Amino acid sequence: MRYIFASMIAAVFTIALVVDTAKAGPITGAWRGNGLVKLTSGKAERIRCRIRYEEGSGRTFVVHVTCAHAHGTFKTSGRVVKRSNTRYTGRLYSEQHDVAGDVSISVNGSRQHIKATSSKGSATVTLTRQ
Repeated sequence: MRYIFASMIAAVFTIALVVDTAKAGPITGAWRGNGLVKLTSGKAERIRCRIRYEEGSGRTFVVHVTCAHAHGTFKTSGRVVKRSNTRYTGRLYSEQHDVAGDVSISVNGSRQHIKATSSKGSATVTLTRQ
């Protein structure tokens, strides 16, 4: 049961990553924050995450994530694309749990707000620069 719950959390958060401002420079580096995962089963759990961004090509950024929750940790990675100065979208994948999903990102000053959905549930996360 613990593995199933951890897999569902990873599936939902796999889709929840972010970037910051219009320039590539300000988004690269380390970020951290907290959020909430809500599974389709109705269960909810808080998560703490550390995220690192690397410049990709053009308007694309490579994302590496490690998150902790009550049942352990999980890792995920992927790419996000700048759509405007304050909006980003992406697709991420957790090899650990073989699950992928989509994310919508909204930037407001030095905070990043994430909304993510998948067939496993949804997640919201807020990050600040480390």
